[in-house]
Amino acid sequence: MKNKNKGAYKASFLEFMPVSLFGGVMGLSALCFAWRLACRAWHINRLIAEVIGCAAIIAFVMLVIAYAVKWVLYPASVKSEFNDPVSISFFSTIIISILLMPGILLPYAPVIAAALWLSGVLLMFLFAWFVLRKWMRKPQSPESAMPVWVLPVTGTLNVPIVGSSLHFTGAHELCLMFFGFGIIFIIILMAIIFSRLFFQAPMATNAQPSLIILVAPFALAFNGYKGITGVQDMMASTFFYFFIFLLIILGSKIFLLPKSCPFQVSWWSVSFPLAAVSVACLSYAQMQPDIVHRMAAALLLFVTTFVILYLLVQTVYIIWSGRYPKPVEFKSVHSVAA
Repeated sequence: MKNKNKGAYKASFLEFMPVSLFGGVMGLSALCFAWRLACRAWHINRLIAEVIGCAAIIAFVMLVIAYAVKWVLYPASVKSEFNDPVSISFFSTIIISILLMPGILLPYAPVIAAALWLSGVLLMFLFAWFVLRKWMRKPQSPESAMPVWVLPVTGTLNVPIVGSSLHFTGAHELCLMFFGFGIIFIIILMAIIFSRLFFQAPMATNAQPSLIILVAPFALAFNGYKGITGVQDMMASTFFYFFIFLLIILGSKIFLLPKSCPFQVSWWSVSFPLAAVSVACLSYAQMQPDIVHRMAAALLLFVTTFVILYLLVQTVYIIWSGRYPKPVEFKSVHSVAA
């Protein structure tokens, strides 16, 4: 705790606020879905899931207002985030939140949920197209291929998560389309990112927790595939056990969170992968209800809930104290040393 404020600087919250904070809305939304599955499986009241869902929606509204004000007051800061080849990926967290929140609203306001989902689908298509064109237009440094690169493309895999529960004309076809090019592009990007991890200098320690993001695409692939097809076949199991393997390899990175002082709000990016994995494990355990899968799903759900509570407490603390840590620089160790 003695290093808690090391590297912190005085600034207004709006000037400090990074767009990656919207990753918290993604994590809370997915945690709501996970607890809904758990409540159904364990025959308990859904209140905890609905409270988390309400928190996600309230957080999104507050963050949108805050970031809009930041855009007006500190346009240079917003422009700097958007022009950076790494941090631009975090802008997709706003759109992914728009794609996930309809799942919270669906039981209560299906028309509003469908309209919000359609707007998210359009925004996701335009943003993924823009970012991929931007990357291809100018040669990228190999060391800039960071885990956050998967966010704009992973966003397309979020389309079927809620879309598979919508039954208006065209929804199923949109889910198929986005799942199709999302799964192909994620394979391409994963090859690029793992090549960078294998053959370039290691990432800086305070950026390494973001490696857990690499678990999310295949957890989403499992959830999306099962949602579209309605079956849990060999392909679904392939996605499932591959992301479990990645989680075993990369999951230890979450233990770097309290050690990589000072606290960074960009750590919220680990909340969504953990919650997506919890959703997938709870869903898998429904069709494979043995003690191992059930215990693993329950353990992951409680770990995810604890991690999100930890991130929430730390975020409230730094906002209350007014001392904000300098943002994580997603560079290699050699780059930082230089």
